[in-house]
Amino acid sequence: MIKFFLAFLFCTSLAFSQTDSLSVVYDNTKTETKEISEKSLEKYKDNPNFNYTEKPESTSIIAKFFRWLKNIVLKIFEYIFGVEKATGILSFILKTVPYLLLGFLVFLLVRLFLKYNQKHIHTPQKLANITISDEEHIIKNEDIEALISNALKEQNYRLAIRYYYLLSLKYLTEKKLIDWQQQKTNTDYISELESEGLKHDFEQATHVYDYVWYGEFQVENTKFESLKTIFETLNNSIKAI
Repeated sequence: MIKFFLAFLFCTSLAFSQTDSLSVVYDNTKTETKEISEKSLEKYKDNPNFNYTEKPESTSIIAKFFRWLKNIVLKIFEYIFGVEKATGILSFILKTVPYLLLGFLVFLLVRLFLKYNQKHIHTPQKLANITISDEEHIIKNEDIEALISNALKEQNYRLAIRYYYLLSLKYLTEKKLIDWQQQKTNTDYISELESEGLKHDFEQATHVYDYVWYGEFQVENTKFESLKTIFETLNNSIKAI
């Protein structure tokens, strides 16, 4: 009987303990509601660190070109190295190569533009008794020294400077020091000369020629005599080679 009574008490206490552990406990802590003023809200709106709006991808022509070029380069590297996505140094190269290619392309276009316009941009519509198209004929077929004499008789010193310069080009061509071509510029001929002394003399003569002929600078007799020595010195140096 005593054992039965003790067992009854144990079960009763266990039931009460389970009831207590499952009882609902209410939180009576006082809460404080925080309110954000319009002024504070505007402050956060003006702060770029809190701006999470995603910027749309640029759709300019240049951006599209770079994207296209980068995809081409990426495909080439994928084909060579068998990778789907470049990382590390390869990723840096992929980002740099398009800019290098574009810069090289711009350089070529600018160089071609300058080369084409160097002979034409400062050339007037009518050049006294001579045009650019006459250069090859004069250098290959004419007696340039006789042309110089005729120009001096007419006191056309500007034209005489022109013929002196063509005579220098003729001598340089005959000595195979330059490869004369109609489409080449005077700067090209300067770069072709290997002798530094000859290059300096020809560069000086080129400067005088450009200034007098393309600049339409009228030369008087006294000025011509001083300029003539530049071409005579150059031509004598060429003949001595």
